[in-house]
Amino acid sequence: MTDQGIPGSAEGFDVFAVDADWPETRQVTGHGYDRASGDVHVYLWFGSPRFDPEVPHVTVLSASTGNAEAGEALERAFETFYHPDEELPARLPVFEPVTVTTDGNPVAFELWRSSGHPRWVARGRVEHTDVILSGAGVDPGELGLVRVTDLTSFSTPFAPFG
Repeated sequence: MTDQGIPGSAEGFDVFAVDADWPETRQVTGHGYDRASGDVHVYLWFGSPRFDPEVPHVTVLSASTGNAEAGEALERAFETFYHPDEELPARLPVFEPVTVTTDGNPVAFELWRSSGHPRWVARGRVEHTDVILSGAGVDPGELGLVRVTDLTSFSTPFAPFG
């Protein structure tokens, strides 16, 4: 990680987080940097400090454009999106457009909602960063995302309460 707490750097890559108004915990749950390809990604969790799925929550993946991690993150989000007894579709279902405010600007995202439960998945791109959002208990169109350059204010998973 760099001195600012962001792994490696890819040209134009930015890390996005839910804005400071988020009422629950904010955690870094993963990151990676591939020196050979220059791909970089960061996972952030906004929700219960103990990952309680009943508490409103959002996962934000920021990945350098073209990074395979974005596709894998979307696939994993869909695995939790569907009920365990449901079979995953062979291809992505039809999405609906949603606007997510990012750095104060409206950004178009693709949104998939589950009719069986409150979970949703969204995918968008902000300049050179692919952003995958997943969550429940909060409407994605009401989220505000902001660029972050320092992740030191974020806790690590299962950090003790302080």
